[in-house]
Amino acid sequence: MATLLAPEDFSPGEDAMALNKAFEDGGTDGKAIIWILGHGNADQRKQIRLAYQEIYLEDLNKKLKSELSGDFECVPY
Repeated sequence: MATLLAPEDFSPGEDAMALNKAFEDGGTDGKAIIWILGHGNADQRKQIRLAYQEIYLEDLNKKLKSELSGDFECVPY
């Protein structure tokens, strides 16, 4: 399996806020979620989860589960 190169300008807080915006903009923005979670490695996704929890006092995994449906529900985050 290929390893993703971590973006140099990575900001878990900004990514957490962008995810929250993707949840709120008149329905879930699946493309934004894929872009944010798909362009980082496992460590970065963990940092995003922790930042989301700190900012919104909500578990990102549970939020994703409630917002996503169909095949997206099976995506590891």
